[in-house]
Amino acid sequence: MPDFFYLNTENINTLSENIAVPKYDRDKIQTSIIHIGVTDTHRAHQAHYLHKLIENHKELNYGICGVDLLDSDRSLYNILKDQDGLYTLMVKDSNGNHENIVIGSIIEYLYGPENPIAVIERIAKPDIKIISLTIAEDGYHLNEITGEFNINHPEIEEDSINKFNPKTVYGYLTQSFKLRKQRGLAGCTILSCDNIKSNGDTIKRSFLDYVSKNEPELLPWLEENTRFPNTMVDRITTVTDSKDINYLKKGFSTYDQWPVVCESFTDWIIEDDFLFERPNWEKVGVKFVKSIVPFENMKLHVLNAGHSILGILGTLHGYTKVHEAANDDDFIKFLEHYISNEVAPNLTTIKPEAIDTYKEELFTRYKNPYINDKLTRVCKESSTKIPIFIVPIIEKQLINNETIDCGAFIIAAWCKYNDGVDDNNISFQISDSLSNKLIRTAALSHQNPKLFLEIDSIFNNLKNEDLFVEQFTRHLNNLRNNSIKKCVQIFNANYD
Repeated sequence: MPDFFYLNTENINTLSENIAVPKYDRDKIQTSIIHIGVTDTHRAHQAHYLHKLIENHKELNYGICGVDLLDSDRSLYNILKDQDGLYTLMVKDSNGNHENIVIGSIIEYLYGPENPIAVIERIAKPDIKIISLTIAEDGYHLNEITGEFNINHPEIEEDSINKFNPKTVYGYLTQSFKLRKQRGLAGCTILSCDNIKSNGDTIKRSFLDYVSKNEPELLPWLEENTRFPNTMVDRITTVTDSKDINYLKKGFSTYDQWPVVCESFTDWIIEDDFLFERPNWEKVGVKFVKSIVPFENMKLHVLNAGHSILGILGTLHGYTKVHEAANDDDFIKFLEHYISNEVAPNLTTIKPEAIDTYKEELFTRYKNPYINDKLTRVCKESSTKIPIFIVPIIEKQLINNETIDCGAFIIAAWCKYNDGVDDNNISFQISDSLSNKLIRTAALSHQNPKLFLEIDSIFNNLKNEDLFVEQFTRHLNNLRNNSIKKCVQIFNANYD
């Protein structure tokens, strides 16, 4: 008997009884959802919800056809094709309870760079009712300063010329919807699941801007035949490493080349605005609402901001994992001050007790040692996170003449972070598309702190807010002369 079995359809019934495998016949599932961007987040979230819906409620009409569009996606594409779309979801809660689930909801899988026409045709088929997305912010091609669609982006301009060999989601959607219109077919609901503000509104504006330039005659049809509900997705999913693969291979005799690791907590909130039919996701815990705004604001400014804050403070101290920083009483106390005194007053549509409950639950999630979430992950591309998670709160507090002390401290700590050296004099890599600019302005800030605030795409008008500049400068000077730990302790003492 072999030491392990490769994860695929042929071996599915030979796997360890301690791994939950699909109890349904995957051959009977009909595909009605295209998902573009088969990321770990998608595999831990949307694909899992559909797996539960199929398995527990026998809804066989909602299989997924996964689609990837980037050259960098080839490795995952090859692996999932080899595994017949199957993969293991490793769910780990903070109490040490682990569950390994083989997910079977991805029934088809296409790779755009290999055969773009096949992807265009598949999206255009009448059985497809929903096109969902996890393409990350880069996939939306937004202007880094205005946040609006960048119609002049090189890839967008290339798609305008090479219409049947597109590189972007807009190029694929446009050609697919043209075929639908020509064939007298209905449209689809486009369901963004990305962690950007008003994700449905964002993809709608950007897509229609693209079409208005390249296929303006398609616009009236799209207005009648598409919907773009906003969504909020919440589940901490970490980067898979060799330890996770070996854990399954040695402990469960299962060789999954790319399992997904996530926490047990999961949440999905969707505005109930679909073109036609939709899965009965409410049966598996999805919440349908009229407006996503209050839920989205709490997640962005509490969970996502909290991750970034712990990432910055923890990295400067020398930690490498989220749970290390979260289990540091000084850092978690600072985060609590920030949420209570600067964030909560701006979440006016949410009851204070709901914010407190969410905060306490979130701290427990952060402290989960089994997720093994790396600070490098939560700090990656901070230049796209700080303007969304932190800066708007500072701006609102300034408008309302309320305290910005925590916010100014966070930005000062991020400036020091971009020096690239922790308090143990150990260097770390800054993984950011604006890393050169960040490192340069952080270096210049040693002579003039205000120079770090010159990046308009991040800080908007904060460089002209005297109160903010004064507090930022004071905190930065303290941080450059003391450890992050000491500065946080002094800061907390002033609040206690």
